[in-house]
Amino acid sequence: MEKRKRQPDVTRARILEVAGGEFVRSGYAASGLGGIVERAGLTKGALFHHFADKRALGLAWVSELVADGMRVDWVDPMADLVSLDGMKAFCRARLTAMSADDALAGLVLMAAEMGGVDEAMAAAVEKVFEFWRGGFAELLERGKEAGWIHRSIQPAVEAPFLVSMFSGFSIGMRLPSADATRRAGLMALDGYLETLRAV
Repeated sequence: MEKRKRQPDVTRARILEVAGGEFVRSGYAASGLGGIVERAGLTKGALFHHFADKRALGLAWVSELVADGMRVDWVDPMADLVSLDGMKAFCRARLTAMSADDALAGLVLMAAEMGGVDEAMAAAVEKVFEFWRGGFAELLERGKEAGWIHRSIQPAVEAPFLVSMFSGFSIGMRLPSADATRRAGLMALDGYLETLRAV
């Protein structure tokens, strides 16, 4: 009988992917390792080979998968924007694409659950939010320098507002009113972003 080849990197990635799905669906506290290994089609031994416990798994999910998703979906594309109309189109597209099973919603839930409970988890979550805020702040600063963002705008003030707004929308996508929230949000978003325009 041929031995099954071990693929530790594939196994680890599978565990993180399935765990992330659980954290998004149920929240971190309500997610159990038993359900995660069952959905991943693995044993607890395989999980513990890669992660000492659920906390280590949660930390890895935030610092690896969620951080990378933030870079790919938000920060890298913002680096290519060169006009307020481009920023508006990008923000509309991100809000339109939000869904109940987004990793962003899981990150926001984890911040709410673990922020005041676990210092290391709070620090990992904060690092992702800081990266996101930094992406918005850099975009707005470039816009000011290029003359399409009003000179009175303070990027360090607007960036946390934008991140908080999109974080709230991500949670709103989990509710029965998600479609109405999205429609209203798109209208309000356009109006708010227009206030940033240089005149």
